[in-house]
Amino acid sequence: MGNSTMVSVLICTYNQEDTISQTIDSVLIQDVNFDFEIIIGDDCSTDNTPQICEAYQKKHPHLIKLAHISRNVGVVQNWLTCVALSNGKFITSCAGDDFWHNTQKLQIQIDYMEQHPECGVLHTDYNILNSVTNELVEFNNKQRNTLIPEGKQQKNIFNGGLKICAPTACIRKSLFDKYVPVDKYVELNFPIEDWPTWIILSAYSDINYLPVSTVTYRHGHESLSNSASYPKIVARFKREKLMYQFLCELFPTDLPFDAKGYDVYVQAVLLNTAFKNNDYLHAKEYGKLLFQSGVKNLKVFSALNPILFYIYTILKETRK
Repeated sequence: MGNSTMVSVLICTYNQEDTISQTIDSVLIQDVNFDFEIIIGDDCSTDNTPQICEAYQKKHPHLIKLAHISRNVGVVQNWLTCVALSNGKFITSCAGDDFWHNTQKLQIQIDYMEQHPECGVLHTDYNILNSVTNELVEFNNKQRNTLIPEGKQQKNIFNGGLKICAPTACIRKSLFDKYVPVDKYVELNFPIEDWPTWIILSAYSDINYLPVSTVTYRHGHESLSNSASYPKIVARFKREKLMYQFLCELFPTDLPFDAKGYDVYVQAVLLNTAFKNNDYLHAKEYGKLLFQSGVKNLKVFSALNPILFYIYTILKETRK
């Protein structure tokens, strides 16, 4: 490790004793012709995750480094702590409930980035594994005839036109160190670390894509970004709004701040949650807010009428 380290692999985990071994193993078996390091940040888990991570570190002391976190700090601070300990020319991440199914992931990405110095972030295709139903969905954009834009993609990422699966991404560390204001991530209590990083780096470098599947991303379980709780969703979006506003202030010419548009977006997420929960009362509440904001689509109209609401939810279920 040290100056010869090509890649730092950051694994952030919290209470993931059932999946963390698969995550670490999927990194250990990477087939590469360069040195890499693994930095594991356990956010004070209350299950056996710390003991599992310690066992791996003792078995691979020259490869694995543990970030010492003395209290629960959340995913962003955990990730930033791991970044601060990294020595690699590039950094890439994998959460403790995801894994890399492609043993060539690191080699493929580093070969590309070494040949394309203009590229600051490189992402790939991925699979989604539903952790509840165990259903696997392969997101192969080439087979789906989906064109993934490349190059300067700041507005596209900001507006949701380009979505990057975080564990697929490889970042050029020198650009991160130069441009990403990590102190603001902490000061403003950002709820996520990946999306603002893509936004910032895309202002100074190309965001490119490889049509190869490298990662399996677990989805479907309760999490910060997938919650059925209205108060938790509202609390998360209060933090996200501060992050959103900061990014707009950082790039005022390219990313205009739209407070009303953001509030409409939050209401739409809450309305979707109400439909998922089969909760007509909350659907009616958020449907009214959206209607008053000028949003008039089938889902909004269905939220305003109990008969339409239940017809809509039944039709959605039958299409699954």
